[in-house]
Amino acid sequence: MIELGTKKIRNMIKRFFAFVLAATMAISASAQPEAGSLTWQPNVGITYTTATLDDYKGTADGAVGLTAGVEAMYMLNEKLGITLGLNYTGYNINDDVFFGRYHSLFYGYGNSEVDERALDPSPEKASNYYFNIPVIGNYYVIPGLAVKAGVTFNVLSTAKVRGKTEIDDFKIRDVYKSTFISLPFGASYEIKNFVFDARYNLSVTDICEYDEGTFHSFALTVGYRF
Repeated sequence: MIELGTKKIRNMIKRFFAFVLAATMAISASAQPEAGSLTWQPNVGITYTTATLDDYKGTADGAVGLTAGVEAMYMLNEKLGITLGLNYTGYNINDDVFFGRYHSLFYGYGNSEVDERALDPSPEKASNYYFNIPVIGNYYVIPGLAVKAGVTFNVLSTAKVRGKTEIDDFKIRDVYKSTFISLPFGASYEIKNFVFDARYNLSVTDICEYDEGTFHSFALTVGYRF
């Protein structure tokens, strides 16, 4: 009786896993665009960004931002697709000494007001928003699951600290390059037209006018493919 009951349990487990496997295959099969198709995907999500300055020799504390936009993907074959997008993305950072450094570079060293800003214990949040144009290759490892890498062209839209574009006649925008290039790479998974995307962006050209600087940004988005 015990052996019979154990056999039934084993059969039930096998059927359960067979059902899960079949359901997963069915979902995945319907999730991937076909070769030669052109699809559109609006997306929205959050970013988390840190930044470095070479002369500062440190990393600014990270801060959360928002991102939203639309991407179009053309499938070259069953495995490989090319994406072109337009997004509005926040590369926000949060650090007091970092902005004291910016202020010093603009006004010069030895300024008491600069020193006070640099020693201010309360972090200052920088809201930096860019229009970015990613061109990305998507390779589908299995149906629905893609790894991706490419290049992104970023154009500065707004730059603020604590909601202000200027502080003591110091224009925050002046410390940033108007454009920079970054390299995104990551992965996405698609379930019934919903696309969950995790992407890391590393700037490869300078972000600052007065020093060599780098953004390190991680983005999580969800989109719907039409």
